[in-house]
Amino acid sequence: MRVLVTGATGYIGSAAAKALLKRDHQVLGLARSDRSAATLRHRGVEPVRGDFGDPGALGGAVAAADPDVVVSVASLGASAGDNPVSFARDRDALRAIQGALARPDQALVFTSGSAVFGVFSGGEATTAVYNEDSSLPLPVRTLAPSSAGVYPLLVAGFAQAMAARVETERIVLDHTGSRGIVIRPGLVYGHGGSYDIPTIIARAKARGRAGHLGSGATTHSYIHLDDLAELYCLAVERAPAGATLHGVVGDITQRKLAQAVNRMLGTDEQTDSLTMIEMLGMNAGERFALTATKHLPLNMSRKIGSLFSPPSSVGSGISLSLDKRISSEKTRRLLGWTPKRTDILADIESGSYAGRP
Repeated sequence: MRVLVTGATGYIGSAAAKALLKRDHQVLGLARSDRSAATLRHRGVEPVRGDFGDPGALGGAVAAADPDVVVSVASLGASAGDNPVSFARDRDALRAIQGALARPDQALVFTSGSAVFGVFSGGEATTAVYNEDSSLPLPVRTLAPSSAGVYPLLVAGFAQAMAARVETERIVLDHTGSRGIVIRPGLVYGHGGSYDIPTIIARAKARGRAGHLGSGATTHSYIHLDDLAELYCLAVERAPAGATLHGVVGDITQRKLAQAVNRMLGTDEQTDSLTMIEMLGMNAGERFALTATKHLPLNMSRKIGSLFSPPSSVGSGISLSLDKRISSEKTRRLLGWTPKRTDILADIESGSYAGRP
């Protein structure tokens, strides 16, 4: 099939494109710059000039490429600190892609994430494990119970961001003009990359040892990059219209991740218990804006939540502070997907992450 990948030079997108090439698909990649286009050509991917952040140009690029399937991995929201406005721009981009798919046999695979089920738990584990059919969006009282003591402005901004992402999921799944599919990866690791693990490592190098929110019992469902890339291939080839797929293989606590980082750095197993502010890594002005609104009513925080624009680095701090547990049994049965890699701790301690700058 002819498959167009957005975000094809990124961590997940490049792995998906590589896996699709190995399965003899014709792979195209959206390229905003000459440099990106050259990178794609070097990897055997045909560049298609376009900008994910410009719906008009994006729609024109997709229409001209006329792919059988669009695999959308790019995200303005994920790269902008989990900001509600930028996640809304992702929604606009997906609408532009849908509008450019003129044939009923075309498909759109949208990359969401386990954060739609993220729960602020103060560093403790939760018991809820969400499956592919679990209801969304989560109520605010579920994603941020009062016992977690989370800043209202942070809760409001995150809730609005996830509501925008869930709306995008529904737009994809409910579209009748094409085969719409949603993939929700968990914590992705492997090949020395990831969105969250490098943050843990960088903080550990700066502080002398790795840390986590509170007790470190916060739990994430995880997946190796290669297994996730295979899931993208199966989604392209055989997932039915309206399918929601979970890309996870197991669960891991933040404390265990931090201990693995310590072993990689050659320190002892003692980890640092961090506050939410320390997890977010905000500067003085940003901390003041957050703490000054601590006692605002939630309805007022919602009104100004979309105006709160944290730096992109805060996005990883939020992600690492959330309990995110999802299951993939339905996905495995539906597609015959058999993820194999469960060596996340060994990979951090002595594998692809060891010795990286």
